[in-house]
Amino acid sequence: MNPEKSKLFLRILSGVAFFWLVSGLGWFSSSPVARAVFLKVFLLTLADLLFLVLLFWTLFFPPPTLRSKAVRAVIFLTFKLVCLGFLAITLKRLRNAPDQAVLFGIGFMGIGPLISAVLYGNIDRKHQ
Repeated sequence: MNPEKSKLFLRILSGVAFFWLVSGLGWFSSSPVARAVFLKVFLLTLADLLFLVLLFWTLFFPPPTLRSKAVRAVIFLTFKLVCLGFLAITLKRLRNAPDQAVLFGIGFMGIGPLISAVLYGNIDRKHQ
């Protein structure tokens, strides 16, 4: 995969994230507590996924100097671990929160990239 193809994948992933956000807000519109829980968990999950993408981008499409590659990889890995830590703290604090909101918020981490990959594969196949 080259940088142009990965940018297409990121655009698709952004669209799926937006759709997931709108769906979650619509799904939990009747309960302000569930909506707030969904937003907290979804935004932390999205930030974690963003730093994972940046980490892989740095590793697979390195800048010209090797030193900056290693430094950037460590920075993005650190931020990814911080996001996972915040997510763990948030999930621990939300023990009595609605389960559906927590599961729908954290579900994007696994399902969002899979949906994006399927859509990317369909788009990539049509352009060949």
